[in-house]
Amino acid sequence: MIAYWAKRTPGEEFEQLRTPLEKAGVWVSGTTLSDDELHSIIKSNDLNANIVFDVRDRGELPRVEYSDGVCYMFLRVPHLSKTGRIATLPMLSVVKGNRFFTLSIGEGIAPDSLSLTTLPITTEQTPTLLLGTMAASITTFEELLQHTARSITDTANRLRTHEITSHDFIHFVTVEANLHHSRMNLDSTLAMAHRLRENNHEILDETELEALDDIMLHINQLIVSTQSHLETVNSIRNAYGTIANNALNNRMKTLTVFTVLIALPNVFYGMFGMNVPLPFQHEAWSYGAVVGFTILLLFLVYLIAKKMRVF
Repeated sequence: MIAYWAKRTPGEEFEQLRTPLEKAGVWVSGTTLSDDELHSIIKSNDLNANIVFDVRDRGELPRVEYSDGVCYMFLRVPHLSKTGRIATLPMLSVVKGNRFFTLSIGEGIAPDSLSLTTLPITTEQTPTLLLGTMAASITTFEELLQHTARSITDTANRLRTHEITSHDFIHFVTVEANLHHSRMNLDSTLAMAHRLRENNHEILDETELEALDDIMLHINQLIVSTQSHLETVNSIRNAYGTIANNALNNRMKTLTVFTVLIALPNVFYGMFGMNVPLPFQHEAWSYGAVVGFTILLLFLVYLIAKKMRVF
């Protein structure tokens, strides 16, 4: 689907247009694009087909390229899948004169996301739209990382009061995959931003370069946050592993003591149950003596185990 948007001053809201204006700035937003739609956009706007068709590659990493004075910037737009994993798809942003394009085979960046940024965005200054889409993508990563952080905190709190189940560890696998995936995309975006910051083709002015510096700082902060979350996950896993091993050792010690306490009476009862002449077998007090001696022996074994802190 192709939509056209206009925003002539920073204070205005984005206005959707039926057809693009010829001389005024316009944002051409293409989402869930087919090959035919991509061909049409390339032909009508004289874009580099080799670069534009790279947006169909689901594994395309963030990068920036220049061709015939046109700036092509690939971003990855994240979203939360039904399975709880963070998934990303490439989105191509193109700055060509008073035209700005965002092209994607999936969902793109909504105009409302750009209006939440502090940049003075207008379609008359298309480079501001380029920075706005980058800022919106990074903000989406931040929201998903905050969601992941809350999930980690909930699991850490459960560790204090409840025993973690196998489901929690399976969930941790998803959490770690999300964090590593986010870290990879943020690192790639930061490298791309450094390339854009060089401004060899003078696409950005001084104000826009300052805004780009703020975006790069935000990316660095998210990278540090992601690494911190990964270390927290590892700490929780190591803590639970230590607790589980300690609990297992205590259970084995307790079972060992119970085994000894159960086995000792059988030794004496087995001896006095043999069909051979035995000491005191004709005495009336022999049964009580055997039982009493067994109970006394069990009590002594219990005291020795307690003193040795077996359990």
